[in-house]
This record gives sequence, C-alpha cells and structure tokens, in this order.
Amino acid sequence: MEIQLRQPLVSRVCDHVWLMNDNDEATGYVVIGNKCAAVIDTMIGLVNVKEEAQKLTDLPVICINTHGHADHIGGNWSFEQAYINPADLSLAKEALSIPQMKEAIQKLGIRFPDFLPINDGQIFDLGGLELQAYYLPGHTAGEIVLLDRADRILFTGDGVIEQIWMQLPESLPLEMQIQSMQRIQHLRAEYDTILTGHSRGPEAAELFDELLAAAIDLENGNTADDIAYQWFGGTCMAHPYGREPRRIVYQG
Repeated sequence: MEIQLRQPLVSRVCDHVWLMNDNDEATGYVVIGNKCAAVIDTMIGLVNVKEEAQKLTDLPVICINTHGHADHIGGNWSFEQAYINPADLSLAKEALSIPQMKEAIQKLGIRFPDFLPINDGQIFDLGGLELQAYYLPGHTAGEIVLLDRADRILFTGDGVIEQIWMQLPESLPLEMQIQSMQRIQHLRAEYDTILTGHSRGPEAAELFDELLAAAIDLENGNTADDIAYQWFGGTCMAHPYGREPRRIVYQG
C-alpha cells in the first residue's frame, strides 16, 4: 500500500500557540516565542511536522514529546533531535519498531532522531515565553505536562484528558495517577486552559479537577455506574465522570 504524507488542519489558539489536528487522530501544537519555537507532540507520523511549523515561523524549532506512544512521536522524523522523559525511552523505541512504523520508515525513506532527556521542572526558554515540564507518571511512566504561564495554558498530552487510558500494559496503577496529579495540583491557579494530545480545541481547566476527583472516586471503589467494554478480546470496565457528555476513565 502506498504511504502518502498529509497536511494537518491548523488553527490558532492564541497569539503564541497553534493547534495541529491530524485527521482527528492526534493533536500537536506549535508554540512560538521571540527567539525559537517548540512543537509539542508530532502525531502519528504522516505529517512533516517541522515543515508545518516553519510555515508559521522562521525561528528555529525544537521538538518536545509528552510521552512515548506512537501517535505522539510518529512525526519526530522531521527533526534532528527530540526531547522525551527517559522513563518513556523504551516505550518510544518499542513504538518505532511496530510493523506499520517500520513500513513507513522504509517506504518514506525517513529516519528518527536521537532522544534528549527531559528533566522534571526543566524550562524550555523560547524567548519571552517559557514552557516548564513536570513529570506526571500514570498513563505512561514517562508522561509529562508542559506549563505555558504566559498564556495560562497547560499542555497535557494523554496525562490529563477527557478519556484517559489507564488499562494499557504500560500504564501505572491508578494510585500513581492520583499521586502525580496531586503533586502538581499547586499549579492549578496558573492556567485557565488545557490542551490535550487529542483536543480539537481548548478544554476548560476544570478538566484537571474533574479527572482527579474521578480517579479518587474510582480508587475508593465507587464503581456502581461503571460500564463494560471490550479490550484486546476481553472485557474491561470504564468509569464515567464529569458533566454531560460524560468523560471516561478506561481501566483494566
């Protein structure tokens, strides 16, 4: 089958931030300072993400991954280097070895860059605007969020999202997700908007509060309203939460 690159739907979030929607399958972001820009997540790999970012700015562009899943690091091939939490390094390398990715690498003639580590609390200075990374292990061991204080935006990848996947083999216990969210709860007053790894637009910051409350509710055993779903040939449970339409915590 022929593999073809495609263009994302790009929309402006605010003066410094653009959203890239890749066929409603994944979302990346371009954040532009006055000395460089950052791409946060590169989606599934069928977009030349650096080229798309350079349509918005002529400044140097760096690549930051929120975690190691294939639908977030797939387009890293357009960069010379990419940042990731070392705790997700093995997961990222595993993602790059799946058959579909290996086929795309061969047919498109691309190569992936080396990963550079992200430290907890690390600041990416874009000039007049900073992105600060905070570890949020849960969905994966190496999940991070990035806080843009200037624009009062928290970029959350899949760490804080409307339908959070906690049943994956690489996901940590729900207790760890709770502890991780509580550890960064002090940041809550510093952002009004959340941009997730699958947003089609900005989410209200209350998503953080509602997900944390749901995770605690679930950990406390309040599962009467949980619903069954099929996963890898078996039956698992999902925990609805929040206001209508209900959000979901997927669990094993």
